[in-house]
Amino acid sequence: MKEKLDQTPEPPIDEETNGSDKNPEVKPSISLSIQQQFNELKRDYLNERSNSINRLLVFICIVLVFFTVMIPIVTGIAAYFIYQKYDDLQSQMLNRVKEASQEAAAAEKHANTAAQSLKEIKEHQTKLKEVISKLTSKDFSNPNKVEIFKTTIEDILKDPAISLEDKAIIETYKLQNAGQIPEAIEKWRSIANTAMGVNNDLVARAFFSIGYLHSEQNENDPALSAYDQAVELMPNFAEAYTSRGVVKSKLGNTDEAIADHDEAIRLKPDFAEAYINRGTAKRALDKHEEAIADFDEAIRLNPNSATAYMHRGVSKSALGEHQEAISDHNKAIRLNPNFANAYIHRGAAKRALGQRSEAEKDMQKALELAKQQGK
Repeated sequence: MKEKLDQTPEPPIDEETNGSDKNPEVKPSISLSIQQQFNELKRDYLNERSNSINRLLVFICIVLVFFTVMIPIVTGIAAYFIYQKYDDLQSQMLNRVKEASQEAAAAEKHANTAAQSLKEIKEHQTKLKEVISKLTSKDFSNPNKVEIFKTTIEDILKDPAISLEDKAIIETYKLQNAGQIPEAIEKWRSIANTAMGVNNDLVARAFFSIGYLHSEQNENDPALSAYDQAVELMPNFAEAYTSRGVVKSKLGNTDEAIADHDEAIRLKPDFAEAYINRGTAKRALDKHEEAIADFDEAIRLNPNSATAYMHRGVSKSALGEHQEAISDHNKAIRLNPNFANAYIHRGAAKRALGQRSEAEKDMQKALELAKQQGK
């Protein structure tokens, strides 16, 4: 027990407590050891701290380098894509602007076309009204006169701006074109009764139309009566005078017929039809030279009149000038290949010259045309 007590180490004596110099050799050794440990710890700490700082600095440098390098790259790439996108957008915008410009140009073109069409429609309507108000039943037999409204007749009838008289005239045309002559005549009488005392020119044209339709049906007496009323209402109605002259010729009143044709020519000196009608009346009186003179004037006024050439050919044949007559009939047929009467008279002239085979061909052609035309 004592040995154990002797071996028990004594507690260290604090130099500051007892101020003793006991164990002078141990004290420096312990202090040195502690100092060394402290220095080592300090050194390790500083090294570790230095290493951490270095690593941090390296990391920071790497980051800085990364961003220094990558930021321009990323920025460049981003800028490239942005530029591409901008370029695409710019291209799209330019395309849109171009398309819009084209559409605007097309719209303007359509607008101009529409405006032009509207202008033409208005001009057409104005022309229609001017033409319709002056039409007669005789004009309805002339394709050149009625072609202006033939394809749009229903539209015209629906036009609220057209007058009742003009609508009635067009309805009359429809009746005549359908072959309903008695109904057409009654329609003209209705127009005449409505316009009487209000528009005497229209009334005169209505009676002229009635006279023409009766004449075409070889109803000469009512035709003559209607023409009388027409010229009474309109004393300067040249067409009515020469048409009345034709009816008078049919009734055998040739001298009176020539007087009517004379009046028509006086009222209208360039009236080729009146010269033709007067020429046929003179031929009926065997005044062939005078008749030929009238036909010559008619041809001068209207070089495309197949009727004038045909009638002149008939008068020349009457004078024995058959070859000249054939020449006139040839011209008439050239102007109107479906002119049956020209074939008949040319055939007669050829027969007179002994050309029987050729004459037979012309007569056969005339017969075919007459059947086609319902004559």
